[in-house]
Amino acid sequence: MRISYIDGKLFLSLTRDEVKLVSDNVGSPVELPIEQLNVLKDDVHQAYTSYWSKIIVPLLIREHQRSQNSTPKKKK
Repeated sequence: MRISYIDGKLFLSLTRDEVKLVSDNVGSPVELPIEQLNVLKDDVHQAYTSYWSKIIVPLLIREHQRSQNSTPKKKK
């Protein structure tokens, strides 16, 4: 199982065995190998970092620029 962020969308990739396990247990929690935890943590971290840098940071920069443009300038 892998999680990835591509072009503003979050994707989940499963092996055939994982698809079968999930399909056989629709609506129920599915146990994952504990070793998968570190991989998923890294995947989620990478996805969040990409989202943050491509979506949130530019948005915050635009908001900051707008607030600077709307603030009256002080004369020297």
